Amino acid sequence: MPGDERTQGDGPSDETLARLRSRAEQLRAARRIREESPVRDEDQDEVEDEDPFAGILAPGAPLAGAEDLVGGAGPFTEHSGDPESERLLDRWTGEERDEAVEPRRNWSPLVALLVVLAVAGLAFLGARALISGSADEDTATDGRPGSGDDRASVLDSDTPSLEDLTSDVTLPPGPDAGLQLADQGITIVPDRFDESRREGTFAVVLQNPHEDWLAQGVQVSVAFLDESGSEVGADDGFVEVVLPGQSVAVANLFFDAPTVPVTALDVQVDVARWRQTGPMEGGFSITEVQTGEAEFSGVRTTFLIESDFDEVLTDVGITAVYRAADGRIIGGYDAFVERLEPGVPTPAEIDLLANVDPAQIAATELYPTAAFGSVPS
Repeated sequence: MPGDERTQGDGPSDETLARLRSRAEQLRAARRIREESPVRDEDQDEVEDEDPFAGILAPGAPLAGAEDLVGGAGPFTEHSGDPESERLLDRWTGEERDEAVEPRRNWSPLVALLVVLAVAGLAFLGARALISGSADEDTATDGRPGSGDDRASVLDSDTPSLEDLTSDVTLPPGPDAGLQLADQGITIVPDRFDESRREGTFAVVLQNPHEDWLAQGVQVSVAFLDESGSEVGADDGFVEVVLPGQSVAVANLFFDAPTVPVTALDVQVDVARWRQTGPMEGGFSITEVQTGEAEFSGVRTTFLIESDFDEVLTDVGITAVYRAADGRIIGGYDAFVERLEPGVPTPAEIDLLANVDPAQIAATELYPTAAFGSVPS
């Protein structure tokens, strides 16, 4: 064309360069299609014979449509065409071969990693801002719950005690007087298996003087005192329920008893809760009580217990208290009856495996009590 003519020394025109780039891209696409197409070994020769691009890729072969690139026939056959254009086309077509040796980098995993890191960083900054805002708000409460000082004390101090947790709990008021200590006693004897050691048994009898109040969660702490009033040992017991007007007992067997004489007991009684119920109809009756020597050693008491309440009771506790001929309490022990049907006598037994001579027992008293989970209505 008149305006686009250039000498050989000036190189190919811009239009020629554009067409060369298009043709080079066609050659690379043809090569990719051929390399990516699956070819079986037995069909390799047939595929090579039928390759539609074989004439294009063969060195020195005429390129289809080449006359459209420069306007002349066969411009890229050997010894024809613009040498500068031939060098450009060879270089651009050869770039595909270089990529086969050194493939293009796949940046997708790196981009995905950068996106994940960015999201995590934003989440972290948002969480810090939220926590910081909450801390500023708590600090602004000026000593109210949730303030900075209160929060630090909760985190830095030990686990709160039961008193701390229940200090603000208001229980219904109970009666003016609590449970009364009716009697107590203790006996210490040589150990059955080692006479150099001591074992013992004690019993404490409590009485509820109120006909319309029920006591729940009764903790009994017993300290053993010597002649000087010093504590030389201790034990405790628990009664789940004391019905209105009822007497109950706490008794136990303990080992490693004091070797010095115990002359008195210091008994402390704590009631977790009082409940006003009014007079309650029903009760327990115990018959056929027999106390004698246990099978191997100690004392065994057998009896029948019957419930006069209308509903079935479970885990009913019974405590045996043994008295000497002079009426003093020797000691005692307890057991549980798993189930009591209304009006059905149920056999039960209590074994005190202490080195106590059954002949010293002149009387046996049995004190039943309902379990916390099955209080008679």
